[in-house]
Amino acid sequence: MLNTVLVGLADAIEALRDELTHAMTQSEGQSMRFALEPVELTVQAAVTKDVNGRIGWSVLGVGGKYEAARTQTITLKLSPLWTTNDGVLTSDFTIASRSARGDTIGEHS
Repeated sequence: MLNTVLVGLADAIEALRDELTHAMTQSEGQSMRFALEPVELTVQAAVTKDVNGRIGWSVLGVGGKYEAARTQTITLKLSPLWTTNDGVLTSDFTIASRSARGDTIGEHS
């Protein structure tokens, strides 16, 4: 179990969310932008159990090694949702794209 770097699955997903949000804000004013499709995240993960008996999934970090028998490859398909100003979740949004309606960030109107 040398060089094991474990990151909680929730922390890994939160970091992905932060990166996508950062990409969205960085795209403002750019000529090329992207619509966000469902996100597929594939990770090497280990089932872990803490001292209180709580079972969780931990993602192997960069350079992390763990016994192959104790790891699983997990593929998560995440469908991003955007919260509108009135608190409704919608999948109808882009990350700053050029369209007939002009540049948009967030929900479509």
